[in-house]
Parts: sequence; C-alpha cells; structure tokens
Amino acid sequence: MCEAHGRTLHHAAIAVSDRASAASHGRAGGARPRALHPAASPRAGGDRVAAGAVGRRQVLDVPADPVLGRLLVAGGSAGRCRCADDGRWSTSACTELARGAGRRYLRRAREAHMSSPKQLAICAIGAVCIAGAFASLARADARPTDTYLDQTRERWEKVAKQIWDTPELGLGENRSSAALIDILQKEGFQVTKGVGGEATAFVATAGSGAPVIALLAEYDALPGLSQAAGQSRKQAVTDGAPGHGCGHNLLGTASVAAAIAANRERVAKKLPGTIQLFGTPAEEILFGKTFMIRGGAFKNTEAVLAWHPDDQNRVTNRTRLAVAAINVEFLGRSAHAAASPWLGRSALDALTLFDHAVALMREHIKPTARMHRAIRDGGMAPNIIPDHAMGEYWVRDVSVDSVNEMLERLRKAADGAALGTETKARVTLTFQTREPMPNDVLNTVLQKELDRVGPPRFDDTDQRFAKAMQKELGFEEAGMASAVMPFAQKNGGTASSDIGEVSAVVPLAELNTATRPLGTAAHHWAQTACAAHPVGYKGMAVAAKVLAAGA
Repeated sequence: MCEAHGRTLHHAAIAVSDRASAASHGRAGGARPRALHPAASPRAGGDRVAAGAVGRRQVLDVPADPVLGRLLVAGGSAGRCRCADDGRWSTSACTELARGAGRRYLRRAREAHMSSPKQLAICAIGAVCIAGAFASLARADARPTDTYLDQTRERWEKVAKQIWDTPELGLGENRSSAALIDILQKEGFQVTKGVGGEATAFVATAGSGAPVIALLAEYDALPGLSQAAGQSRKQAVTDGAPGHGCGHNLLGTASVAAAIAANRERVAKKLPGTIQLFGTPAEEILFGKTFMIRGGAFKNTEAVLAWHPDDQNRVTNRTRLAVAAINVEFLGRSAHAAASPWLGRSALDALTLFDHAVALMREHIKPTARMHRAIRDGGMAPNIIPDHAMGEYWVRDVSVDSVNEMLERLRKAADGAALGTETKARVTLTFQTREPMPNDVLNTVLQKELDRVGPPRFDDTDQRFAKAMQKELGFEEAGMASAVMPFAQKNGGTASSDIGEVSAVVPLAELNTATRPLGTAAHHWAQTACAAHPVGYKGMAVAAKVLAAGA
C-alpha cells in the first residue's frame, strides 16, 4: 500500500464509484497433436504478438549532462536509451545498457591506444561511472515494496516450489492453503478459515479502516498434468497425477508475497487502510469464489487486484469469457447387446446423437464463442445396451446473455436426441460464471506499475530453454516475451474464471506476466514444467511487484 501515483489508495477509492454499474450488471501446420486449453484459439499456439514487439517504456526526466553525453557517444549508446516519443531518458532502456555502455567505452579506449596504466585506469573509472549513472536512473522510480520483494526472492521461489511439489485438485488444496496461511499468520495477518463453507478457502487481513484493498490467491492444480520441472519435453513425474498446468503455485505465492510487501509498507509509513488476501480454492472448476461471495467474503472490500500466469506481459480490459457448464444425461433401457438388442434403448446412442448435433452447431455460433465437452459415462460393458450415459458440456462467450442463448440451444438438441432414440434427456446446470467487468481506473494503476517494473528479465539460459520447448511443440522458436504490451480494449483471452463473479460485486483489475514460452498454452504440461523453473519464478516476481505497488 505505497504512495505511488499520488497514492494508489486514492485511485482505488475512486474505483468504488463504479459499484453502481457493477450492481446493474446481469447475474445469473505440421505441429504434432498436443493438449491445449479448450477455450484458447483453436489455431496452434493461438494469436499472439511477435516476440520482438515493443512495449511501453517508463521514462524519467533528468538534466542534460554534457560529460555523460560524451561518454554515451563514446560508448555507442547515445539515443538508444531515450524514449522515441519525446527524447527523455528511458529507465527500461537504461537498465539494459547500464553494464554494456561501460564495457563498450573501455573497449573503444583500448582501441584508441590508451595503453598506459594511468589512461586505462581513468577509462575503467569512467566505465564504472557510466554503469552507475544508468543504474541510478533505473532505480530512481523503484518502490520500497520492490526492494522487499527483491530481498526475499528466494523465499518466494521456495514457497512456489513447495506448492508445486504437492499439487492438489480443487477443494482438496489442504497442504497448499495451509502453507500460505502459515506464512500470513507469521507476518501478522489475521486469518479466517473455511470461508463460504469451503475448507480450503480463507481470508487474511491486516490493518483496519478504509480503504480496503484485496489481492486474490489461487493454488489448485489440474488433473493429469504432472510434469518434471524444467524439462522441455513431456515427462511426467507420476503418470496421470495432477500438476500445476495453469501455474497456480506461482499465482498464489505472488499474491501472498505482494500482500505482505504492501502491508509492510503500510505499517512503515503509518498509512490508513486494510490489506486483504483472499485464498480462493477450486478456480479450475469455477465456483470457489462464488461460494465465498455467497458467504459475504467481499462485502467490505473496495477494490481487488489479481494476476494470472501467461505467455505475455499485459493488462487486459476484457480478461475472460462468461461460462456455463451442464451435465447432459440420457436414460434408456438395458438389454443384452447380442441376444435381444431390440429390447433395449441405448442411452449412449442418444448421447452420440446429441454430441454430433453440438459439433454441427459450432458452425452456427459466434466467433467469440467456445463449446467443449468430456464424456463422463458411456456404459459399463460392450455387451450391455447402456441405460445411462452422460457428458459434461461447457459453453463460453463474451457475455452471460450469449451463454444463456447457447444453453437453450443445447437443451433443444438434447430433447431432439432423446426423441430420436426413444430415451429421456436430463439437463442439469452445474455452474455459471459471468464475464469480468472492466474497471479503467484500476486497469490504469496496474498498467502504470507494469510499465514501471518492466517485463521479466530472461537471460540466455531461459531463452534457450523456451526455444527448446517451442521446437518440441512445433511452434516458432520465439523464446520468452521480452516486452510489456500496450494496454488495449478487449486485449484479453478466451478462458474463463470465477473472478467474473468477484468483479460483479467489487471493482477488479487483472494483469498477466510471462511464465511460459510465447505461443504455449495453459492447461498443458509446458506450463507445469515452467511453474518450477526460473522462467516461471521471474514472471511471478514481476507480478508480485506490480500487485504490491498497485495496492
């Protein structure tokens, strides 16, 4: 909870004015086959910005210095660390050039035959001064929360690895939630467990009074995505076991680290207000936060900041899609499949017919929509006409109204399949989540902080690892994202999250940072491999700094 941007607490307080609009929101080629998040672009790797895209650069005004200017020219760096728009010094560029400029100046001095010990000593001192000058520029806008997070970096990497080592599915994240709760309690947070009737949900609170700023932590894993850490080829730790294929070990850890950093700053500067950390289970089955809301968890919260691992660094206006899930069951009549099949009525035939209708329907839905499914029950034995079959179907689109329209079409298709096979259909809505409501005030806070912090600094080893993984998957070998994307309207993805329900009751903004190679997907072993590797940890560190300073 720092004083950046004239105290972002003020910005967060302004964001509360958006509550009225929230209240009126509706409720309710050649690549080998690979698993992808079903809501992502069907094209291999999805749409993305090229690796070399130039993001915004935070700039810092400094007085002109003719001596430094001459040294920059001698070092070959003049103009390269100025913003193209107005010629001011760019801190992100200065960070990149801090060491290189000094080395180039010293090398050119040698080439100019400055070979005496005295001359070389003077040049060496000049090189150090150049590097120091650049580094000072880069550090000039650092926040105290940045310093704390840099100093405790190894601690948070160990926490993320601890959660990665014990992946737990939704509503069963006992060890993961306990680890985060223990850290928060030792830092002076008051923790309430079992929020919303969910054993692994919790709320941690520090401070008192307004404004009340919250961060979101997730920590559930995905089934079947076990993968060895840091391996660029598929290699499960345990076949069929869960894994952090969405990077929630990074997500939960960064949010906890940010909450602690922000609270330490609040205490140090004697600032008013409250920091909350919501431990939210079962995001992958999209209702953990909904039950917490029903339990009143967010009733006093004034603003929520969140993040999610990605292959890009960005703040998005439209982060997710609305989603609904239904179980479609068919009830038939069993019989011996060889001796008397005419006596039976196959529930599996009905489900097959329904599934074909859904496949044909995909041609006639909006380009923004997604439909996918898993067959949960197709019968017990081939020689028995199955009297029960069930599939789980998910539909998504940019608005809950569009999702409801698709649900009605699916119900009609189920009735038709039942009629054609002389069975009975039963459609049950299991959950529904609205699309997140954008909040421009909070988005601006996160974008400013992401521009200031800059993208994760991936080294050559990181890039080689990323390119090896991309080669294995048949993607362009573009490495890791090296820029912050400019803010844009509808700059989000096509997945869904129960943060949509949170945004309906409190202003919310979300950012992404790169924790896996460009073009690779979530819900894939590639993210599991990266979630316990330096590329994941570096993205996590950037997210923590942005959230802490934004709070």
